[in-house]
Amino acid sequence: MQRSGARFIGLGLLTFTVVTIPLAIRCADLTADWWTPVSMVLIVGPAILLVLASFRPVPRGHVGLMYLSALGYVLATLLWFVAWNGTTNDPAHWAVWMVQFPSVSSIGLVLVSRARWAIAHLVTATLAVHAANQVGRFGEIRPVALLSAPLTMALSGVFLAVAIATMANVRLLDARRAEILASAATGAAEMAQEAERARFAAVIHDRVIASLLAVTPGRPDPRLASQAASALDELDRSDDNDLGDVSAPQVAERIRATVAAVSDDVRSELLVHDRSVAYPADVVSALTASTGEAVRNWHRHAGGAARCVVGGDFACDAVRVTITDDGVGFDPGSVGPERYGIATGIRGRMASLPGGVAQIISAPRRGTTVVVQWRRP
Repeated sequence: MQRSGARFIGLGLLTFTVVTIPLAIRCADLTADWWTPVSMVLIVGPAILLVLASFRPVPRGHVGLMYLSALGYVLATLLWFVAWNGTTNDPAHWAVWMVQFPSVSSIGLVLVSRARWAIAHLVTATLAVHAANQVGRFGEIRPVALLSAPLTMALSGVFLAVAIATMANVRLLDARRAEILASAATGAAEMAQEAERARFAAVIHDRVIASLLAVTPGRPDPRLASQAASALDELDRSDDNDLGDVSAPQVAERIRATVAAVSDDVRSELLVHDRSVAYPADVVSALTASTGEAVRNWHRHAGGAARCVVGGDFACDAVRVTITDDGVGFDPGSVGPERYGIATGIRGRMASLPGGVAQIISAPRRGTTVVVQWRRP
């Protein structure tokens, strides 16, 4: 919304400026020679920067530029009083070229700030520019003629109200999205816990209680001891351990298959030092899933021309997988908890492993590198 708003406000200011150039030329005789070009720069400069910023791969700087645009309008208006040379224009015409659009920057403030700042700017800018216009037309401020300022504020207030309502809904949707994702994660965790409780209940009923009921006085039956040990193993088992350890070549093959399932354009460079080395199944599952999530992020967000390389180093006591692309990049510090893929799919998944860690290195227009690694405790 801020990206679209920056483009709309910037183009609006540029359009108004171009349309009012004849008026600016006609009114130039009322002020010192420096005021017209300076006022143009104060209005047009931030507008151009807003439009350019809206095309950046990662939108940044909109807040500062919106405030700069609003401040530029007010400053240009106040400087008019300094530059005024005491002459007046035809009372039937405008005397200040900016008088027709004081509310454009106010709408921009709604998109990046609280509504009260936008309203304050609308009132200040409108009163100031209409007062300057009255002075330029009549040589003084006429209260009756100045009633055009409240009318302008009222008409502009309609658009301001629409912008305020729109941004309120956008912020509400942002908040709801984060809540929904958090609720989904909580629900998934509760389902997993419930499934584990059901498994424990079944093992306790079918294995543990059966073993306890079979205990009799005297020397234990070897088969009963074996049954009890099996029940304890079943209680300790988790789903990730069903497959046992996985050899390094098998891990490399799983990563290749995961990457290929996303795109055939990804180059894999996986180095296995010792083919006899094996890793726990839960580690392999986390590494493979995190790699797949990183490659999917590259495929969705890096840009059509971006290339991706997956490198892997499989040592005896550690595994390191690096996913590197030369795409548009982003600011990792700006990623909130609502970004499930990064926060949970990569960082959270690796952090849940003893010895596991994930690192994300990126910057706008600098590509992205995701490193997932595990070191044997």
